[in-house]
Amino acid sequence: MNKAKGCFIAVVVVFFIGLLLALIFILPNITQSDEERVSSDTDGGGFSLSLGAKNYLFAGIDEREGSEDFKGRTDTIMIYHISDWGKKDLLISIPRDTRVNLDGHGWNKINAAYVYGGEGMLKDEIYELTDIRVDKTMLINFDGFIKIIDALGGVEITVDEPMHDPLSGADFEPGTYVMSGEEALAFARNRKTSKGDFDRVDRQKYLISEVLRQKLNASIIFKAPELISIFNEETKSDFSTIDYLTFGTILLFSDKDIERITLPGQSQTIDGISYVIVDEEEAKEFLRGYMD
Repeated sequence: MNKAKGCFIAVVVVFFIGLLLALIFILPNITQSDEERVSSDTDGGGFSLSLGAKNYLFAGIDEREGSEDFKGRTDTIMIYHISDWGKKDLLISIPRDTRVNLDGHGWNKINAAYVYGGEGMLKDEIYELTDIRVDKTMLINFDGFIKIIDALGGVEITVDEPMHDPLSGADFEPGTYVMSGEEALAFARNRKTSKGDFDRVDRQKYLISEVLRQKLNASIIFKAPELISIFNEETKSDFSTIDYLTFGTILLFSDKDIERITLPGQSQTIDGISYVIVDEEEAKEFLRGYMD
Protein backbone atom coordinates (compact mmCIF):
# COMPACT_ATOMS: atom_id res chain seq x y z
CA MET A 1 0.00 0.00 0.00
CA ASN A 2 1.52 3.33 -1.06
CA LYS A 3 1.92 5.85 1.70
CA ALA A 4 0.17 9.16 1.15
CA LYS A 5 -0.84 12.02 3.30
CA GLY A 6 -3.56 10.68 5.45
CA CYS A 7 -5.17 9.93 8.67
CA PHE A 8 -3.43 8.52 11.65
CA ILE A 9 -6.49 7.61 13.54
CA ALA A 10 -4.25 4.95 15.02
CA VAL A 11 -2.67 7.58 17.18
CA VAL A 12 -5.50 7.10 19.59
CA VAL A 13 -6.57 3.59 18.66
CA VAL A 14 -3.22 1.99 19.48
CA PHE A 15 -2.84 4.04 22.61
CA PHE A 16 -6.23 3.05 24.00
CA ILE A 17 -5.50 -0.60 23.33
CA GLY A 18 -2.20 -0.24 25.12
CA LEU A 19 -3.90 1.28 28.11
CA LEU A 20 -6.06 -1.76 28.70
CA LEU A 21 -3.12 -4.07 28.19
CA ALA A 22 -1.14 -2.05 30.71
CA LEU A 23 -3.73 -2.78 33.36
CA ILE A 24 -3.67 -6.47 32.55
CA PHE A 25 0.08 -6.94 32.38
CA ILE A 26 1.39 -3.90 34.35
CA LEU A 27 3.41 -3.02 31.27
CA PRO A 28 5.94 -5.87 31.43
CA ASN A 29 6.90 -5.43 27.79
CA ILE A 30 7.35 -1.68 27.66
CA THR A 31 10.99 -1.44 26.67
CA GLN A 32 11.87 1.90 28.24
CA SER A 33 12.18 2.49 31.97
CA ASP A 34 9.86 4.90 33.70
CA GLU A 35 12.79 7.27 34.19
CA GLU A 36 13.39 7.37 30.44
CA ARG A 37 9.72 7.79 29.63
CA VAL A 38 8.77 10.47 32.12
CA SER A 39 9.33 14.09 31.15
CA SER A 40 8.92 17.04 33.46
CA ASP A 41 5.59 18.82 33.27
CA THR A 42 5.77 22.46 32.28
CA ASP A 43 4.84 24.96 34.99
CA GLY A 44 2.61 27.87 34.24
CA GLY A 45 -0.83 28.56 32.85
CA GLY A 46 -3.00 26.45 30.60
CA PHE A 47 -6.02 24.30 31.18
CA SER A 48 -3.99 21.31 32.38
CA LEU A 49 -3.29 22.92 35.75
CA SER A 50 -6.87 22.69 36.97
CA LEU A 51 -7.44 20.10 39.67
CA GLY A 52 -7.43 16.61 38.22
CA ALA A 53 -7.30 17.73 34.59
CA LYS A 54 -4.65 16.43 32.20
CA ASN A 55 -3.94 16.92 28.51
CA TYR A 56 -2.43 14.11 26.43
CA LEU A 57 -1.30 14.79 22.88
CA PHE A 58 -1.50 12.08 20.21
CA ALA A 59 0.34 12.83 16.96
CA GLY A 60 0.41 10.57 13.93
CA ILE A 61 3.60 10.72 11.90
CA ASP A 62 3.42 10.43 8.12
CA GLU A 63 6.56 8.46 7.29
CA ARG A 64 7.53 5.90 4.71
CA GLU A 65 6.02 2.46 4.98
CA GLY A 66 8.17 0.24 7.14
CA SER A 67 10.05 3.15 8.68
CA GLU A 68 10.33 3.42 12.45
CA ASP A 69 12.32 6.64 12.89
CA PHE A 70 9.24 8.79 13.63
CA LYS A 71 10.14 11.50 11.14
CA GLY A 72 7.59 13.32 9.03
CA ARG A 73 4.60 15.60 9.31
CA THR A 74 1.88 15.12 11.89
CA ASP A 75 -1.14 14.27 9.78
CA THR A 76 -3.34 13.75 12.81
CA ILE A 77 -3.23 15.96 15.90
CA MET A 78 -5.55 15.07 18.77
CA ILE A 79 -5.65 15.96 22.43
CA TYR A 80 -7.34 13.74 25.00
CA HIS A 81 -8.38 16.01 27.87
CA ILE A 82 -9.15 14.30 31.16
CA SER A 83 -11.65 16.65 32.75
CA ASP A 84 -12.26 17.47 36.37
CA TRP A 85 -14.68 15.33 38.33
CA GLY A 86 -18.25 15.48 37.05
CA LYS A 87 -17.39 16.61 33.51
CA LYS A 88 -17.06 14.67 30.29
CA ASP A 89 -13.60 13.95 28.97
CA LEU A 90 -12.82 15.61 25.64
CA LEU A 91 -11.25 14.41 22.43
CA ILE A 92 -10.09 17.57 20.67
CA SER A 93 -9.05 17.49 17.01
CA ILE A 94 -6.84 20.16 15.47
CA PRO A 95 -7.04 20.20 11.65
CA ARG A 96 -3.63 19.48 10.17
CA ASP A 97 -4.02 22.38 7.70
CA THR A 98 -4.38 24.98 10.47
CA ARG A 99 -2.30 28.03 9.52
CA VAL A 100 0.31 29.07 12.09
CA ASN A 101 3.41 31.27 12.14
CA LEU A 102 6.27 28.89 12.97
CA ASP A 103 9.27 30.42 14.72
CA GLY A 104 12.04 30.80 12.13
CA HIS A 105 9.95 29.29 9.32
CA GLY A 106 7.13 31.77 8.74
CA TRP A 107 3.55 30.93 7.91
CA ASN A 108 2.94 27.23 7.48
CA LYS A 109 0.53 24.45 8.35
CA ILE A 110 0.62 23.21 11.91
CA ASN A 111 1.46 19.72 10.68
CA ALA A 112 4.93 21.04 9.78
CA ALA A 113 5.76 22.09 13.35
CA TYR A 114 7.04 18.64 14.33
CA VAL A 115 9.28 18.52 11.24
CA TYR A 116 10.96 21.84 12.04
CA GLY A 117 11.05 21.74 15.82
CA GLY A 118 10.02 18.34 17.07
CA GLU A 119 7.57 17.76 19.87
CA GLY A 120 8.58 21.00 21.59
CA MET A 121 7.55 23.23 18.70
CA LEU A 122 4.35 21.28 18.15
CA LYS A 123 3.34 21.67 21.80
CA ASP A 124 4.26 25.37 21.73
CA GLU A 125 2.05 25.96 18.69
CA ILE A 126 -0.84 24.11 20.29
CA TYR A 127 -0.52 26.24 23.43
CA GLU A 128 -0.32 29.46 21.39
CA LEU A 129 -3.43 28.48 19.47
CA THR A 130 -5.56 27.04 22.25
CA ASP A 131 -4.12 27.79 25.73
CA ILE A 132 -3.91 24.03 26.21
CA ARG A 133 -0.66 22.99 27.83
CA VAL A 134 0.22 19.42 26.88
CA ASP A 135 1.31 17.15 29.72
CA LYS A 136 2.46 14.09 27.80
CA THR A 137 2.89 13.16 24.13
CA MET A 138 2.56 9.97 22.11
CA LEU A 139 3.67 9.52 18.51
CA ILE A 140 2.61 6.65 16.27
CA ASN A 141 3.85 5.59 12.88
CA PHE A 142 1.73 4.89 9.85
CA ASP A 143 1.84 1.10 9.87
CA GLY A 144 0.42 0.81 13.38
CA PHE A 145 -3.10 1.62 12.29
CA ILE A 146 -3.44 -1.23 9.83
CA LYS A 147 -1.81 -3.73 12.16
CA ILE A 148 -4.03 -2.88 15.14
CA ILE A 149 -7.32 -2.94 13.23
CA ASP A 150 -6.42 -6.25 11.62
CA ALA A 151 -5.35 -7.72 14.96
CA LEU A 152 -8.73 -6.74 16.40
CA GLY A 153 -10.56 -8.50 13.58
CA GLY A 154 -11.68 -5.33 11.83
CA VAL A 155 -14.16 -2.68 12.89
CA GLU A 156 -17.78 -2.19 11.84
CA ILE A 157 -18.23 1.19 10.18
CA THR A 158 -21.26 2.79 8.53
CA VAL A 159 -20.63 4.83 5.39
CA ASP A 160 -23.34 7.43 4.84
CA GLU A 161 -22.35 8.70 1.39
CA PRO A 162 -20.51 7.37 -1.69
CA MET A 163 -16.72 7.47 -1.35
CA HIS A 164 -14.57 6.92 -4.43
CA ASP A 165 -11.11 8.42 -4.03
CA PRO A 166 -8.13 6.78 -5.80
CA LEU A 167 -5.65 8.80 -3.73
CA SER A 168 -6.83 7.47 -0.36
CA GLY A 169 -8.03 4.13 -1.71
CA ALA A 170 -11.58 4.73 -0.47
CA ASP A 171 -14.11 2.87 -2.63
CA PHE A 172 -17.40 2.55 -0.74
CA GLU A 173 -21.08 2.86 -1.46
CA PRO A 174 -23.39 3.80 1.46
CA GLY A 175 -23.80 0.90 3.85
CA THR A 176 -22.28 -0.88 6.82
CA TYR A 177 -18.95 -2.69 6.49
CA VAL A 178 -16.63 -4.71 8.69
CA MET A 179 -13.49 -2.93 7.57
CA SER A 180 -9.95 -4.29 7.55
CA GLY A 181 -7.09 -2.05 8.56
CA GLU A 182 -6.46 -0.87 5.01
CA GLU A 183 -10.15 -0.23 4.38
CA ALA A 184 -10.56 1.70 7.62
CA LEU A 185 -7.47 3.77 6.81
CA ALA A 186 -8.85 4.57 3.36
CA PHE A 187 -12.20 5.55 4.91
CA ALA A 188 -10.51 7.92 7.36
CA ARG A 189 -8.07 9.38 4.82
CA ASN A 190 -10.69 10.26 2.20
CA ARG A 191 -11.05 14.01 1.67
CA LYS A 192 -13.21 13.92 -1.46
CA THR A 193 -16.35 15.13 0.29
CA SER A 194 -17.99 18.53 0.49
CA LYS A 195 -16.23 19.77 3.65
CA GLY A 196 -12.82 18.36 2.85
CA ASP A 197 -10.54 18.17 5.86
CA PHE A 198 -13.37 18.86 8.32
CA ASP A 199 -15.26 15.78 7.07
CA ARG A 200 -12.01 13.83 7.37
CA VAL A 201 -11.57 14.88 11.00
CA ASP A 202 -15.18 13.91 11.75
CA ARG A 203 -14.57 10.45 10.28
CA GLN A 204 -11.46 10.06 12.40
CA LYS A 205 -13.40 10.81 15.58
CA TYR A 206 -16.22 8.47 14.55
CA LEU A 207 -13.77 5.67 13.86
CA ILE A 208 -12.08 6.13 17.23
CA SER A 209 -15.44 5.99 18.97
CA GLU A 210 -16.43 2.79 17.21
CA VAL A 211 -13.13 1.07 18.03
CA LEU A 212 -13.57 2.00 21.68
CA ARG A 213 -17.21 0.93 21.77
CA GLN A 214 -16.75 -2.34 19.89
CA LYS A 215 -13.30 -3.56 20.89
CA LEU A 216 -12.37 -2.26 24.34
CA ASN A 217 -13.70 -5.14 26.44
CA ALA A 218 -12.55 -8.30 28.17
CA SER A 219 -12.20 -10.24 24.91
CA ILE A 220 -9.12 -8.19 24.12
CA ILE A 221 -7.16 -10.18 26.70
CA PHE A 222 -6.76 -13.06 24.24
CA LYS A 223 -5.15 -10.71 21.70
CA ALA A 224 -2.79 -9.21 24.27
CA PRO A 225 0.57 -10.66 23.10
CA GLU A 226 0.11 -9.52 19.50
CA LEU A 227 -1.24 -6.12 20.50
CA ILE A 228 1.54 -5.45 22.99
CA SER A 229 4.12 -6.25 20.33
CA ILE A 230 2.51 -3.83 17.88
CA PHE A 231 2.14 -1.20 20.55
CA ASN A 232 5.82 -1.33 21.49
CA GLU A 233 7.02 -1.24 17.90
CA GLU A 234 4.73 1.42 16.48
CA THR A 235 4.66 4.13 19.16
CA LYS A 236 7.04 6.54 20.84
CA SER A 237 6.05 8.42 23.99
CA ASP A 238 7.06 9.96 27.29
CA PHE A 239 4.23 8.22 29.16
CA SER A 240 5.03 6.70 32.53
CA THR A 241 3.44 3.58 34.00
CA ILE A 242 1.16 5.84 36.03
CA ASP A 243 -0.04 7.54 32.85
CA TYR A 244 -0.97 4.21 31.30
CA LEU A 245 -2.69 3.01 34.46
CA THR A 246 -4.61 6.28 34.79
CA PHE A 247 -5.96 6.09 31.27
CA GLY A 248 -6.64 2.40 31.50
CA THR A 249 -8.67 2.85 34.66
CA ILE A 250 -10.69 5.69 33.15
CA LEU A 251 -11.52 3.76 30.02
CA LEU A 252 -12.32 0.51 31.77
CA PHE A 253 -14.76 2.08 34.19
CA SER A 254 -16.24 4.84 32.04
CA ASP A 255 -19.18 4.54 29.66
CA LYS A 256 -16.88 5.84 26.90
CA ASP A 257 -19.19 8.82 26.47
CA ILE A 258 -16.47 11.21 25.36
CA GLU A 259 -17.22 14.68 24.02
CA ARG A 260 -15.71 14.94 20.54
CA ILE A 261 -14.93 18.43 19.27
CA THR A 262 -12.91 20.04 16.48
CA LEU A 263 -11.13 23.37 16.70
CA PRO A 264 -13.33 25.80 14.73
CA GLY A 265 -11.95 27.40 11.59
CA GLN A 266 -12.59 28.34 7.98
CA SER A 267 -11.00 26.92 4.85
CA GLN A 268 -9.08 29.48 2.80
CA THR A 269 -6.60 29.37 -0.07
CA ILE A 270 -3.58 31.68 0.31
CA ASP A 271 -0.89 31.85 -2.40
CA GLY A 272 -2.28 28.68 -3.91
CA ILE A 273 -2.10 26.73 -0.63
CA SER A 274 -5.19 25.47 1.19
CA TYR A 275 -5.28 26.33 4.90
CA VAL A 276 -7.70 26.23 7.81
CA ILE A 277 -7.79 29.70 9.33
CA VAL A 278 -8.35 29.65 13.09
CA ASP A 279 -8.88 32.82 15.13
CA GLU A 280 -6.89 32.24 18.33
CA GLU A 281 -9.18 34.20 20.63
CA GLU A 282 -12.30 32.56 19.22
CA ALA A 283 -10.69 29.13 19.53
CA LYS A 284 -9.75 29.74 23.16
CA GLU A 285 -13.22 30.99 23.99
CA PHE A 286 -14.75 27.97 22.25
CA LEU A 287 -12.62 25.58 24.31
CA ARG A 288 -13.37 27.37 27.56
CA GLY A 289 -17.01 26.50 27.03
CA TYR A 290 -16.05 22.84 27.38
CA MET A 291 -13.08 22.98 29.71
CA ASP A 292 -13.93 25.59 32.37
